[in-house]
Amino acid sequence: MLKTSLMSRSLRLKQNGFSGCSAGDTVPYIICSQQDSDNTHSGGIAQRARHPDELKRDPNKWMIDIEYYLSQQIHPVVSRLCASIEGTSPARLAECLGLDSSKFQSRSIGSSNEDTSTMLLSVIDDEDERYRGCEPLRLSCPSCTNTFECPPVSSLIASLSDPNEGKDATVNFWRRMRCPRCPDDTDECRVSPAVLANQIKRQADNFINRYYKGLLMCDDEGCKYSTHIVNLRVMGDSERGTICPNYPQCNGRLVRQYTEADLYRQLSYFCYVLDATRCLDKLDQKMRLPFEKEFAVLNQTISSAFLEIQKIRDRCAFGWVQLTDLAVSI
Repeated sequence: MLKTSLMSRSLRLKQNGFSGCSAGDTVPYIICSQQDSDNTHSGGIAQRARHPDELKRDPNKWMIDIEYYLSQQIHPVVSRLCASIEGTSPARLAECLGLDSSKFQSRSIGSSNEDTSTMLLSVIDDEDERYRGCEPLRLSCPSCTNTFECPPVSSLIASLSDPNEGKDATVNFWRRMRCPRCPDDTDECRVSPAVLANQIKRQADNFINRYYKGLLMCDDEGCKYSTHIVNLRVMGDSERGTICPNYPQCNGRLVRQYTEADLYRQLSYFCYVLDATRCLDKLDQKMRLPFEKEFAVLNQTISSAFLEIQKIRDRCAFGWVQLTDLAVSI
């Protein structure tokens, strides 16, 4: 369709005496509709694509097809951006843009007919994809001293909605707050709020220490030189501190192995693991009711640990934007 549109426009422009339609030239176009036609949107895109000069020369015949740009350019982007916002739908957004909402009803109906379990799992899957590569939160049992991976609080939704999931001791951790490896009759294996807050703070400190160690490694596969010392040598347009000390035998660059972004994402993942309120807010109002009681009890247990890790994460400067850096001088 695009090639046909370009060819038809170029041929029409040449016939009308326009220049600049040779091979390799960029030809601007605007999708228009005829003002004097009963069906203003008749014809394909190729027939309705007009050069801006054609539109200026004959403004009484052609006008910009605003509906085309709203439905094909604006609406798809806005729909994707607002897909996770509760209360929005493609039909509702189309109505706000002044479009015929009936043309977008099928998308809304299709999404509303999704299985409830699928919608519940989507709350978990989105965050799991975002924090892919982050190291899990590992807790140490006060009794047996063994470590185990602490699942996100969102796993509580799966354990409550699916009885088979609830049988898994690891997934069921947030209902019992006990070491999954210890027998049930052992009271010392219970993870108290103070223990949880202390252990997550210690792990956050370990990641912060890893960042401040500043390990640098050469990106050349044949070199892989690693160091904690910044090389201040500068050559050409390379940034200070990136020249490999093995130069000229190696032309690689020193790359930081644990960056500010890595640290911030890891701390954000710990916040996600303990953020019961956000997990509950992402659910639809009707699906939220069965879980509110369980999450209210859980919040009292993990609130101190969540506030501690959130305070540490918010101190990270990577999460702040300096507006003066965005200012453009004219």
